[in-house]
Parts: sequence; structure tokens; C-alpha cells
Amino acid sequence: MCGIFGITGAEGVALKIFFGLYDLQHRGEQSAGIAVSDGKRVKFHKGEGLVTDVLGREEILVQLTGRYGIGHNRYSTIGDDITPEDRIFNVQPPEGDFKGQKFFLAHNGNLINIQGFKRYAAEKGYAFKTSSDTEVITALLSVSDRADFLEALMDILPKLQGSFALTILLKDKVIGVRDSRGIRPLCLGRHESGFILASESCAFHTIGASFIRDILPGEIVVLDETGISRQFIWAENPKLNLCVFELVYFARPDSMIDGISPYVHRLKAGELCAKENPTKADLATSIPESGEIYSFGFARASGIPLEKAIFRNRYFLGDILSHSDKSRKFVRTFLMERGTDRRKIQRHKFYCLRKVVHEKSVAVIDDSLIRGNVSPEIISMLRKQGAREVHERICSPPVRHPCFLGIDMPSRAKLIASSLSVGEIRRHIEADSLGYLELESLIEASGLAKENLCLGCFTGEYPVAPPLE
Repeated sequence: MCGIFGITGAEGVALKIFFGLYDLQHRGEQSAGIAVSDGKRVKFHKGEGLVTDVLGREEILVQLTGRYGIGHNRYSTIGDDITPEDRIFNVQPPEGDFKGQKFFLAHNGNLINIQGFKRYAAEKGYAFKTSSDTEVITALLSVSDRADFLEALMDILPKLQGSFALTILLKDKVIGVRDSRGIRPLCLGRHESGFILASESCAFHTIGASFIRDILPGEIVVLDETGISRQFIWAENPKLNLCVFELVYFARPDSMIDGISPYVHRLKAGELCAKENPTKADLATSIPESGEIYSFGFARASGIPLEKAIFRNRYFLGDILSHSDKSRKFVRTFLMERGTDRRKIQRHKFYCLRKVVHEKSVAVIDDSLIRGNVSPEIISMLRKQGAREVHERICSPPVRHPCFLGIDMPSRAKLIASSLSVGEIRRHIEADSLGYLELESLIEASGLAKENLCLGCFTGEYPVAPPLE
């Protein structure tokens, strides 16, 4: 679910990339990177941490001079189970060499069945530096026999399996690519002196750019000094299968993704969840921030008064409480590394108001229930503050299947709904009742047809065949 960014324009695009990545911070908090070209030479800077930690110093940005550039925020699903010393090599964008010409590439998504590609590239002389699936693309481009970079790219793309949205920097152009299923989002915008590619349209706001359109599934867009020099469909039989979790959780509410507003989706899902799972609670409240918009719709449809009963500490110590040996200030709990004690995190991240919940029946609204290690802590907090009853309402269906297309849900064993019934989950989280949104209602709230969504984590049916490994 990484955030990617690309831009062309007048001299000084590094600052715009910084702000673009800042507005895409919610998509990845593990690392950030930027590469900029003046048309002749490429300079780059990357490191572990938030955008402000890695790039937020004037002495860094002033050295990154150029008119073309890309950026990346990392949220890893492959290649993070490595030593801290080696982990820095997985920070994007990686560098490649095509016929003596350096290029950089930023990737959002997950490639599968890559071992054959790695063996092929290694046999052709490429030396892998990372454990990331992204470097497979860099490697295949670096060892391509094609004379033209775009021809090499078009030769490679149909062979890739999985999900990908890409921004690629050459010395005098930026290329945007979306996979043939449109699983990961990518859109096109314009600013005063050039064009922009970004994972979400929210990245345009701070730099004063305007949204033009979504990049289509299976499309390539080439930006250079003339503007949009080429735009065409590279894939045969492209079809939109947008990851529904973009709407459920990941995307920022003010973005537009394939014509859909995540805000509207969440509001509608909350309304439908209330109708499907009625309760006589005294008040409704949300898990900040993930359940907030859903709670608006839930309260509207149910008639239950909406209260702010659960607050998030704005000075949350995610960097200290993560198991990482590095100081990394995670903000979104879901983005934290594997192995993090999420129940412990909740005790430091959230607090409840006794004045609001004491002797009350409380309906708690959230977007999803994945591992089942957050809800028990929240419910325990409410009971300790005197809540008489706690009813949990989840505004998406049970997540029963792993994701191999860009969300860190690597195995069924980690998903509580894969082995427990709704009643058993209710007992595990110690709620008085538990209600999920029905799948058909989730689809209705999205505004897209079922065949235009990836619903694999809910149904086990994927738009791309599961990995062989």
C-alpha cells in the first residue's frame, strides 16, 4: 500500500515531491525516498522514518535540484524479515542501469512468483542488493536486450504477476504505469509548470495542483518537458479490480479513486451496518481515526446519539513502543511492523472518557477487524471506565483470507475470522454483541460493481491467481 509520486516541471520539484509524499504519509511510514534529475544527472536521498524525518531538512532538499523526480513512502509486505543492517537497502526508490543510463523506480503493490525472474536476471549478470520484490522490475529492465527503455518496459510488464503501480525516473522523463487490473491506484494531476502522478489525488492539495483523471488499468503515461508526450494501454484485456481496502481503510477521505470517494463509501457503509445490526445502545462512538466517518453514518441511520468517548493521544510514542531497534514514529497501528504488540500499543495510544461511558450501553464503530488484538483492549478500557455494555460494529465483512496483492495479511493463521465464528470472535474480544457489514452491502457502499473490485480478503476469490509458493 505504499505511496508513490512523480512530477515534471520547472526547476525545484524536490520541494513539491516532499509535500506530495507528506500528503501520502498514511500509505507508508517505514521509510521515504526521493530521486530528482536536472535532465543530465540524477540525485537521490532516502532513509528509514517518516517523510519529515528523512527529507524535512532544507540542506537535503536544496541539493536535490532538478525538473523531473519521483518519490516513495514504504509500507512493506515482502522483504522486511531481515536484519536491521540490511533493511536500509530495501528503502525505495532503487537504482537501475539501462544501457549505461541510470533510472530510479517507485513501486506500490506486490509481485508474486518472482523466483524465476530473479534467477534469470542473476544469470544475465545482475547482482541483487535487496530482498524486495520491487528490485525484480529494476533487474529485468537492467538486463533487457531491448535498445529502447520504453520497449523494454512494455516487454516486461505483461510477464509480471501480482499488483503494481509505478513511477519511473529517467534523466529527462517520468513514466507512470498501472497494472492490468488496476488493483493499486494511480492518478494524474497538473500544477503550474508541469504534471504529476500520485497514488491518490490528496497529494495534489498542498502543492496547489489539480486532479485530471485516474490512470487506467493497463495504462502507461510518459511525462517530459513537452508535457504528456505519450499515453496508451499496454495490457491486453485490461479490467478494473480496485482493492476494496483502499476504500475501507487505506485511502485518505478527501481522495477520489477511480471515481469513488472513500468518505462517501465509509459514510454509506456505516449507515448500512446500522440497519443490518440494530442495537439499543445509549451512545455510539468510534475508534479514532479509522471508525470516525463510519460512525457518522451509523449514528444517522440508527438514531443513536454520537459521542466522542475514545480519544487518541496526539503525542503517541509509536517509535518507542514498536519492537524495532530503530526510532520510527509509526502513526497508523495497522502499518506497524510484524511482531509489534498491538494490544500494548492501544493502552498508550487511546484513552476513554468515564464521564461519557459510565453506566452506559456503548456501540463502538470501526472499519475492520483483522487480527483481533486491538478490539479486546478497547473494550476493556470502556468497561474499566464503567460502560455497562459494549457492542462492537464492524463496517466491513469478516476478513478470512490472506492478501498477496499489497496488504500485510500474509497468512490465514493471523486472521481471527479465518478460524473463529462471529460468536467465537465476540467472546474473544469480550463484547456483548458483534455485528459485521454484509458483503453485498460493502459492494453497494463502494459505488462500483462487484466485478470491478478485488474482494479476495473477504471471499478468497482473487483477480490474480494466488502465488505458487
